[in-house]
Amino acid sequence: MSRHRIIFTLAVIPYLLFSQDIDEAIRSFNAFRFSRAKEIFSALAKDENYGRIGEVYYYLGRLSVNPDSAASYYYKVINNHPQSRYADISYLEIAKINIARKNFVTAASNLEALIKRYPETEYLDEVMFWQGISYISMDDNDRGEEILKTLQRTYPKSKWSERASNITHKKDTVQEFYTVQLGSYRSKDNAERYATTLRGKGVDVRVVEALVKGQTYYRVWSGQFLSLEGAKEYLMKLDSLGLKGNVVRGP
Repeated sequence: MSRHRIIFTLAVIPYLLFSQDIDEAIRSFNAFRFSRAKEIFSALAKDENYGRIGEVYYYLGRLSVNPDSAASYYYKVINNHPQSRYADISYLEIAKINIARKNFVTAASNLEALIKRYPETEYLDEVMFWQGISYISMDDNDRGEEILKTLQRTYPKSKWSERASNITHKKDTVQEFYTVQLGSYRSKDNAERYATTLRGKGVDVRVVEALVKGQTYYRVWSGQFLSLEGAKEYLMKLDSLGLKGNVVRGP
């Protein structure tokens, strides 16, 4: 083999290995093998010059159980790799984190920036839905409802149009949410101790008091999601960490 062919081979082999690694990570993610996926993506993230690093950061965001950690990865995509095919959806994920936290003004700003930078985004129907939700939640009902009506006219077959059709300004669309319950205790001290243990593992949790048939319980909740699907995916991430729980509806 000639010297040039040897050099070419040595240069190509690492690229092929990296490609196989990220493809395996994506397959693991799609198969809900989150621990394996995170292991591979974390290794790939050590090389900031990796050709698909924007994709790596996006998936690390999806794999993060802490919303602040997730947002930091999404910001890496949009700030450092704006040409990545995952930049527009990273904006969307940041907006959804802000909506879950009831930071509606910030969420609306995120979504406006998404549309301005990526007007051809394939997620425009979902973007319009969350825009409508954000403005309605900011008490700008007219603007929010007009966006939702435009969504229904423009994308009549979209699942987001179907969700939009059930929304009116008379209904508070953000009061109900889904979360993962990791424990329920009669003792508040026990609940707080478990919550402290979970926070030590990087899991964002809160203790919520609930009255059930005259008895007071202290529930340990993690995450806040506007869709059942999002909560179920998060539950599987926690399960991959050895944490058992179940999805419940918030008040």
